[in-house]
Amino acid sequence: MNGFPARQSGAALLLALLAVVLASVLALGLIERSQQGLARTQALMDGERAVQLAHGMALLAQDWLASQDLDDPSSALLEGQWSAPFSVPGGAIQGRLLDQNARFNLNALAHPDPVEALEARLQFERLLELLGLEPRIAVELADWLDGGAQPRPGGAGDAFYAGRQPPYRQAGTLMAHSSELRWLRSVDAEVYERLVAHVTALPEPVRLFNIHTLDEWVMASIWSDLSLADARRIRLEGPYASVNQFLAHPLLANQPDGDQSALFTRHSRWFLAQARVSANGLERDYFRLMLRGASGYDFRWFSQGTH
Repeated sequence: MNGFPARQSGAALLLALLAVVLASVLALGLIERSQQGLARTQALMDGERAVQLAHGMALLAQDWLASQDLDDPSSALLEGQWSAPFSVPGGAIQGRLLDQNARFNLNALAHPDPVEALEARLQFERLLELLGLEPRIAVELADWLDGGAQPRPGGAGDAFYAGRQPPYRQAGTLMAHSSELRWLRSVDAEVYERLVAHVTALPEPVRLFNIHTLDEWVMASIWSDLSLADARRIRLEGPYASVNQFLAHPLLANQPDGDQSALFTRHSRWFLAQARVSANGLERDYFRLMLRGASGYDFRWFSQGTH
């Protein structure tokens, strides 16, 4: 009988210890959930802040473009050089403009005029060859964009790809972004990395190139007899006062491909504004496609991390 109270005391102590342990576990769980909630809230606030800063940089890009109309259209600003960093609380932001009329528009392969669509496809095939890539990529893309209904004569790879439709995307629609090339069977990550700096996907299925910013690889692909070395020379000898002066260059004046003046302009319509936001130890890139028109600047899409 004398040991009974002692056993009761031991049991009570054990229950008390279990209660303390349980309370500690619950308290730690509450603290952890609270910390996770604070971290999520902070991440959301940082992300929203970065987006707003990127929006501000896009508006600044709009002012840059307006000033370029009055000054030298061959300015380095339109060549993709970064602006000086702007200090913001907790970090910095800088921006640049990427002239999309310096690149080949993939959607030109879907031009409503079959002749122009074929010319665009043949140019894309030449660009692929200059880059050491398979011309059949152009055939597959053309077949994809027009719904795969009819083969188009006159280019490389028709025997294999004519009339074949890739099964993984709705046919007959324009590309929304050049990254959709990765959905083609003939384009892997390595091929895409070699292409991405030379191509774009614009809402208009036309070819239009700025003579001041035109990519030398794209320039060489416009004319069947123009070499990459000649294209580099033409670019280095610019800027040109007019499209006619550009086309009168000795290396272009006698090209056998006919009058190409409709393909060129001195003032681009499409730009990609890139904002790089560095804050709280994180770096984020934001992109906005911009159209310059009679009504000002129309922002078409906004994305994070992919251009």
